[in-house]
Amino acid sequence: MGYGEKERRYAEPFANALVADADFRTWVIRQTVFAKFAENARLLHEEMKQRRSGVSQNWWRSHFTETCRCAGCSGKETDVLAIFETEAGFRFALHIEVKHPGDKFKNDGIQSKGYPIRASCWTINPPPNVVCHHQATTVLLFSSLKSGEYARHLAYFQTLITFESLRKNFPHATVD
Repeated sequence: MGYGEKERRYAEPFANALVADADFRTWVIRQTVFAKFAENARLLHEEMKQRRSGVSQNWWRSHFTETCRCAGCSGKETDVLAIFETEAGFRFALHIEVKHPGDKFKNDGIQSKGYPIRASCWTINPPPNVVCHHQATTVLLFSSLKSGEYARHLAYFQTLITFESLRKNFPHATVD
């Protein structure tokens, strides 16, 4: 398997369900600080895809920039980026880190610390391939069996969603 393919196995059904399943989309947003917008937020996946380079296969995967050299951006990526818009035109982003069950955080803590920095940075100064938005939050998608191992990293993610909760509530949004 190539770089990121295990991660993609878990990320892709999640991203596809955000597009195809309104109940799932609402459930995910309800887990975040943007819960009050869950019922009517529209995923801007088509707008996001239009901003990607011609070689990008999808709207959601592997967003990064090398233009900004801050501690959140330099050499780091957001696994799944989902940007939504409310009926009033307010836009918010979910920066989602996907940790498949065999994955680990780097011991230096830079990867997890970078997520909220990047989310804030891109709200103020989004890269050219990222749809402008007003606020952002961070989400960790992972196995609950890794909670202890990931303990020192969890605080950098405002929302924690487990594969186990997906299997229980939305089995099509994850792998078996």
